[in-house]
Amino acid sequence: MPSTVYQSSSNFHVIPLKSDLRKDTLIGAEVAFNDNADGGDESKLSHRVLDVNDLTDSDISLLRQALFEHSVIVFRKQLGIDPNTLPALAAIWDDKVQSHHSGEISALTATNNILSKNNASRIPRAKEVTILGQGNFDGYEGVPKLRLRHVNHLEFHDEPLSQEELDQGYTRFYRFHCDAPLYEKLPGKVTILHALKVPEAPQQKIKFEDGQELELDAGATAFVSGARAFQLLTPEEQEFALNTIVQYAPRPYEWIQNCKATSDGLSIATTGLEKPVDELTPWDPEKVQAHPMVWKNPLFPDRPHLQILGMCAKSLITIDPKTKERSVIDDLAEVRRICHSFQKRSMAPSYIYAHAWRDGDLVVFHNQGVWHTITGQLGDVYDSETTDEAEIARREANKRLMWQCTMASGVAPEPFNPVLKAF
Repeated sequence: MPSTVYQSSSNFHVIPLKSDLRKDTLIGAEVAFNDNADGGDESKLSHRVLDVNDLTDSDISLLRQALFEHSVIVFRKQLGIDPNTLPALAAIWDDKVQSHHSGEISALTATNNILSKNNASRIPRAKEVTILGQGNFDGYEGVPKLRLRHVNHLEFHDEPLSQEELDQGYTRFYRFHCDAPLYEKLPGKVTILHALKVPEAPQQKIKFEDGQELELDAGATAFVSGARAFQLLTPEEQEFALNTIVQYAPRPYEWIQNCKATSDGLSIATTGLEKPVDELTPWDPEKVQAHPMVWKNPLFPDRPHLQILGMCAKSLITIDPKTKERSVIDDLAEVRRICHSFQKRSMAPSYIYAHAWRDGDLVVFHNQGVWHTITGQLGDVYDSETTDEAEIARREANKRLMWQCTMASGVAPEPFNPVLKAF
């Protein structure tokens, strides 16, 4: 169990999330400046914003421990933070941090890639920071026109919710993943999200296969701990996972551009809709990635993380721990069945932390230790012009504006099982 309060560093102290938020997730803590005495009284929250230049060695040590133990850490009231602070902050947890994890110096815009559907754009003065959200923003951060889209499950799931279910306030997890291009550039250790404007929308809810429901804020970001996911496997499944490498498809987000997701946002529903590999944008076999199914935590060596990007998996390579011989599963339906069966154990309200965003939140998460997804239906606010005052007000209320900083790492995720290093 996490400690109630960490010993303070020069500038901060860390408070694990309350049990009603943390539940059985293993996730979540708030980081507060020391002049906020208790970390819980919003009227007393410090109005200081993070500046990497102000961090001491003890601050950095505390922040590293907090993230790798709690997987998601939250700094409140960070409106006014310099966007260039975000990539500098990422280096605290990854001393091999590199440039953007996809899209080079501009946001990804290729229409044959599912990651381009949100119409994101980069901040000109901070090229590592992407602008995300929902709605029209003109002249924001030097970008003439932003037409941001909050993608939702209706356009991606094989069997989306009915209009009646939507009217009742139901939504879905869109696509569980960790931030990883899986081609050319390696997954980063951390992702940083910053909320500048949070939509004013009623709470929504997600129904699970067993009938349980999870209430969450519209647009909440949902997280699952890879460590908890590994614990939920049977001993036989853990043995398989520890000795297995996931081979991902070349240019995977182009490969699945015509596919549809399962209702839990974990996998692809069928096979046969994948783009043939010989029709993909030209690719180099040396840049196609394979990663262990179970990743090592940098500070907690006894904590294995099940980290699978199930939608992009193409084959599974298992190493016999005794003979070191390889066996390969390359039947795509079977690959997806195995990955999905392992990941869906976590699909219960008690194992999911859904972050309820507030204006100014700065959230850092261990990208190699959790899976995450957007949620929620925020409505279309960008397709047509209108002069109707009520509609204008609705669109303003539904607007969402966020920054995201996802950096590539210079080193691959470390397998929990050291035997896999040789493969």
